[in-house]
Amino acid sequence: MKTFAVALLLSLTAAATGCRTNYGAGCEKSADLTAPWTDLALPIDEDKTRVCASSAQELKLRSTSWSSADEAQPAFEKALAAAGYARQRCSGAACYYDKAGHTIGVHPMEFKVKKTTLITVALSSRTGTSRPAR
Repeated sequence: MKTFAVALLLSLTAAATGCRTNYGAGCEKSADLTAPWTDLALPIDEDKTRVCASSAQELKLRSTSWSSADEAQPAFEKALAAAGYARQRCSGAACYYDKAGHTIGVHPMEFKVKKTTLITVALSSRTGTSRPAR
């Protein structure tokens, strides 16, 4: 009975402290999602993703929603296509999408924090810098 009580106490303590995901250095606290990212219906699961930084030019987030960077890229491509963006080119792991002279770059990267695989996705927004497809 005493062992059960100790186990229950440990479980309740863990639940109360929120056993949170460690999103690593540079992403200790969540930032507010800002425009233009709020208008794009990006695949951000609030329970599994933290917005590390957000401005009109850049968005950086970390997530456990995907098991690899290769899984994240199509999810962002689908959201951008739904918003009217077309893929222009990819270079390495980064892809660039254009809509009327406005370019959004998506660069997912995979890394581990302790034993947790995290996907960092860096998005950039630029106007008038669209490049021709290669």
